[in-house]
Amino acid sequence: MVRDVTPEYVDEAMTKTKLLFVDCWAAWCGPCRALSPILEELEQKYSNNPDIGFLKVNTDEHQEYAIKNKIMGIPCVLIFFDGEPAKLKITNKETGVTTVHDRLIGLRPVEHFEYVIESLLGEK
Repeated sequence: MVRDVTPEYVDEAMTKTKLLFVDCWAAWCGPCRALSPILEELEQKYSNNPDIGFLKVNTDEHQEYAIKNKIMGIPCVLIFFDGEPAKLKITNKETGVTTVHDRLIGLRPVEHFEYVIESLLGEK
């Protein structure tokens, strides 16, 4: 089960985990609840890899964390790589425009998270 933690715990985990996903959520958010089993599936799949971690921060309980990280909507999964916000390059297939991201916003399928893992760690 993906642990619900404090922002201080996230800061500590960032120094120990190469690739860290932080699910910013709230109990009243339906899409947030729907994302939980997806993240739990991923956490289970990668449980033997110490380079990949999954945590949750409740934005109602830690509003200052949401403000600091410019969370404008939830669910929002922040991605940290080597202790810093990730610089994940994603190219739009229709326009060919490449943008840099440090988060996945909204309810996303497992494949989007696996794309991040493969892109940043080269792991399938």
